[in-house]
Amino acid sequence: MSLAGLRYVALIALVLWALLAVSPGHSAELVRLNYAIGLDEEDVSGNGQIGIAEEVLGRPLRVQVMDDRGRPVAGVLVAFSVVESQTGFGRPDGLPVIEEGQVTSGPMGYAGTRLRLGKNDGTFHITCTPMDLEGNSLVFEIRVYKRHWLAFMLIGLLGGLAIFLFGIKFGGRGLQKAAGGRLRDAVCKLTSNRFLGLTTGVIVTVIIQSSSATTAMMVSFANAGIIHLSQALGVMLGSDIGTTLTVQLIAFRIFDYALLFVILGFVLFISKVERYSHVGQIIMGFGLLFFGMSVMASAVGPVKDHPTFAGFMLSIERSAWLAIITSAIFTAVIQSSAATIGLVLTFAFQQVISLEIAIPMVLGANIGTCMTALLASLGGGAEGRRIAWAHTFFKVTGVLLLVPFLGPFTEFIRTTAPGLTRQIANAHSLFNIGAALVFIPFVKPWARLFKFLVKEDEVGVETFKPVYLDPRVLDTPSLALGQATREVLRMADITYNVYSQAIDVFLKNDEALRERLVEDDDKIDALDEAITHYLTMLSQKEMSDREAERAIMLLFIVKNLELVGDIVSKSLMDLALKKIMVSPRFAPEALTRIHEYHMEIEKTFQMAIDSLASMDKKLAREVVERKSEMNILERELHKEHLAILQGRKEAVTETSTVYLDVISDLKRINSYASGIAYAVLGKI
Repeated sequence: MSLAGLRYVALIALVLWALLAVSPGHSAELVRLNYAIGLDEEDVSGNGQIGIAEEVLGRPLRVQVMDDRGRPVAGVLVAFSVVESQTGFGRPDGLPVIEEGQVTSGPMGYAGTRLRLGKNDGTFHITCTPMDLEGNSLVFEIRVYKRHWLAFMLIGLLGGLAIFLFGIKFGGRGLQKAAGGRLRDAVCKLTSNRFLGLTTGVIVTVIIQSSSATTAMMVSFANAGIIHLSQALGVMLGSDIGTTLTVQLIAFRIFDYALLFVILGFVLFISKVERYSHVGQIIMGFGLLFFGMSVMASAVGPVKDHPTFAGFMLSIERSAWLAIITSAIFTAVIQSSAATIGLVLTFAFQQVISLEIAIPMVLGANIGTCMTALLASLGGGAEGRRIAWAHTFFKVTGVLLLVPFLGPFTEFIRTTAPGLTRQIANAHSLFNIGAALVFIPFVKPWARLFKFLVKEDEVGVETFKPVYLDPRVLDTPSLALGQATREVLRMADITYNVYSQAIDVFLKNDEALRERLVEDDDKIDALDEAITHYLTMLSQKEMSDREAERAIMLLFIVKNLELVGDIVSKSLMDLALKKIMVSPRFAPEALTRIHEYHMEIEKTFQMAIDSLASMDKKLAREVVERKSEMNILERELHKEHLAILQGRKEAVTETSTVYLDVISDLKRINSYASGIAYAVLGKI
């Protein structure tokens, strides 16, 4: 072959080789599928998208076909298909639909297709594989949300939170019933011993399941003068520790058994045996608590994949103060730090939150819970405001002291337990225990500081009103009954003083005292109305049979006291005025017998009040026995008076009626005073 022929053959071979290098579908080499990358090196593959059910996915799914040298290959047939095994359930029309199942790669090796989403939500996988050539496969992951998924998430979250809070409240009521009067006794027996107060705060908070309620209670007691500031501060520090026990409990993931607890609790709750019923209420309450957390966990599950939420979590992680403030505001609104921390634990269960975010949110919840005490102190006395501000100071100072060491503290907490939820619960416990250890040794100096900072109210015109009736403790019937009992005893003391001074009007003809005693009856009437209203509101709450009986007893006693006040102001004082008008002709011996009879009934009245204060049934029986003695004495006084009057007919018209009416009124007062003892004995 000539040289020209050889050149011709070589030229043909070179052309054929060039054509084969870019010829579609004819290479014997393997192809490689890559997720599509744009000219500016950005990912344009569409992998990891989030879409809404029954809508077209926002961006197409794209791959780029490359040869083994990294050059784009055109004309390669690529197949897209949905992996049905990844869904496995749902409606037949629930799977995504691929618009073009087989696509040929273009000049730059790109191949893509659109995806119309079905009615099912969840995570779907779409595979991409070369058809005619050997090569790797790619898998696209797509997250599909329901229509209006955000509304459904909020409904689930808020609904779960409502069940969670109801579970805490319902279980707490069971604990209160099981504790009975011991809860009231624990609070009433506080001493100046700071450590006893700390222990009492722990116990009371565990029973009523709310540190906010315990703090509000301390504000109420301080306003009523039941406890002093230094006592209340110890109780508040203890209440902060008490609430951590609830958080430790809910950190256990027992969602799968939540409804089992509800069933078991319900069976015991409907039992006719009161003790079993209380235990059942406790178990059912905690079952509802965990069921509420399960609902919240299911609701927040989808949000962890959403880029907006991921960005929000990232911004919080960069700023601990943002997490603290956000959590504090949320806690202040719902007035439950346990609920806020429960939400944090729910996020932890779903792995949508890190420990670096969780701890600041726990700290914020501790600050937010102070709002309850501050609100409770509004309109109250200076002592109550001091307690509220001291509680806020302890919490805020504790957070300020810890924030600079948040990094080391977080690393230490990480070593306390292997699981995130347990770590969060431990952080909450250690913060509050640490704060208690820091502040409890200096309770008295702190009390002096806040007495200096929060001044006493300016003395103005005093308005008579109840002292102990605080509607904020109505949700804790045992404590509310204790407060109502104190107010009834206060009413009894006022009534007793009115009665005991009434004889002085007769003995001294004191018209000024007479007018004052008539006015004092308005105080008795005001307390009658206030206590009756308070006990009526309490009767609408869930109470044990024993608590309901005590409420009825107090209502009966209040009515008896009110009737005693009416007899003194409306009858005895009118008779006293008549006696003053005929004073020169009133028989001295008659006045002496009125005084003696009055003193005997005064003794009965005092014994009746003492039996109520101590719930002493032996003393109450003595009062009941004296009632018969006083009735006999009243009949003897009538007979004796009639005998004396036989020789002095002229005095009958002017003084006899006054004398006999006074003796009759005193007998009625004795009957109502004895009624207090009957109530203590349960004979009403």
